[in-house]
Amino acid sequence: MGHQLWISPVTGYRRKGTRLAELRDLLGAGITARAILEPLQCCPEEAPAIEMASVLQRRDFDVAGVKPVQGEAVTGFVAREELKDGAVKDHAQPITSELLISDSTPLPLLLSELKKREHTFVLIGSEVRGIVTRADLNKPPARVYLFGLISLLEMHLAFWVRVAYPEESWFGELRAARQEKALQLHEERCNRNLETTLLECLQFCDKRDLVLARKELREKLALGGRTAAGRMLTRSEDLRNVIAHSQQYLARDSSWRETIDLVEWVERVVSLSDDYIERRVAEPSIRANDGLWVSA
Repeated sequence: MGHQLWISPVTGYRRKGTRLAELRDLLGAGITARAILEPLQCCPEEAPAIEMASVLQRRDFDVAGVKPVQGEAVTGFVAREELKDGAVKDHAQPITSELLISDSTPLPLLLSELKKREHTFVLIGSEVRGIVTRADLNKPPARVYLFGLISLLEMHLAFWVRVAYPEESWFGELRAARQEKALQLHEERCNRNLETTLLECLQFCDKRDLVLARKELREKLALGGRTAAGRMLTRSEDLRNVIAHSQQYLARDSSWRETIDLVEWVERVVSLSDDYIERRVAEPSIRANDGLWVSA
């Protein structure tokens, strides 16, 4: 059963791999800038600016590094739109510390950096050799973390529906069409000998609406007003669907800043829910003592 994969129905034990901290340790920290960076392409500092602007335009690069001589260290960067008259070096800007990250920077911190700017330069060892842009968040490593995060959010929504609506009392809160959809899916799964509950046959939108209908849940999870929270949860579902269907651009219907804001909002909600759940399951976990020994 879905909830039994998450929390033991007998002891209340919280199973491994179901906490936000564990997801962040495994994927957030495991997926670093190194996984999605691109090598920094560089212009010779003495090259004509207008020629380099044309080259960058063909390559669809907005920025490039600057080097005095091929093989030497990067000394700065240029923005394509500023390359007009003179030589490249006339338009070079310094790569300051706030524009730099290490190639070992974990994905959640990288998201925070890309929320502030469209690109960030990457130190590999002691040299600036890479670049990460917002577009690189479309790559599979970043998608894996985001999909896992939103899947975890949906698990939390289901948990609180179960808490707030005992004995499947949530069923009567659904519109007739949604009831029929859940019953149909439950029957299909049962016919395939899949052990499931009716709650597990709800869609994300059903769990969203059931949680939003309870003021105490909106307050407990700091979701904010019902309309605003509904908008964020709907956007979470939309992002999950974009990832699941392998659509090319994650920020298709919004800006990257809005998308990263959404990811941070989901992390806050799941983190807060995690704290409540830990306290809720702690007592039965401590009380459970039926003679079994834990090996690790």
